[in-house]
Amino acid sequence: MKEEQIIQTARKLFHQFGFKKVSMDEIAKEAGVTKKTIYSYFTSKEELLKYFIVEEIKNMKAIIEEVEKQDIDFFEKINQSIYKLLKYKKERDFLNIIAREAEVLKNPVVIENLKLIDEQIQAYIKEKITIAKEKGYIHYQDVDVTAFLIYKMYIALIIEWDNKTKELDEQMIANSISEILEKGLREDV
Repeated sequence: MKEEQIIQTARKLFHQFGFKKVSMDEIAKEAGVTKKTIYSYFTSKEELLKYFIVEEIKNMKAIIEEVEKQDIDFFEKINQSIYKLLKYKKERDFLNIIAREAEVLKNPVVIENLKLIDEQIQAYIKEKITIAKEKGYIHYQDVDVTAFLIYKMYIALIIEWDNKTKELDEQMIANSISEILEKGLREDV
């Protein structure tokens, strides 16, 4: 019960003020527990952050695994996975807040934890495209480069896209990425 209070309070405070600006004292006060109680569950503020990052990774994997259970075309699975991940990201802005903090404040703890997300997601993509190649759905030269490019397309559109240029919705992003993956950019004449 107390652990859940701590988690919910830390999530709220990190979301409102960012990781760097929140202290363990503030988390304890807001959660109505002592700092010693927090340390009985989490050895540091960084461990709390890692908890949230691991939680985000699990949630994203669950979304993709739910789509994978469907009996639909490989490229439709990609489309649906991207779409549902974008909807999830819109509802839970935690990763965007942490990513902005890492970029602006150059916080090494946040940067290291975001690197963990990058590595795990790229490993997951790599596993899925390797299976897709074995089944003859796709062709690529290098699995690492391909996984990196797929991941970076997704990240660029959800985090770095400037909405002033053109407003993108989740379905447009999902359709664009899956179309590039399925058909490439070259138009056959």
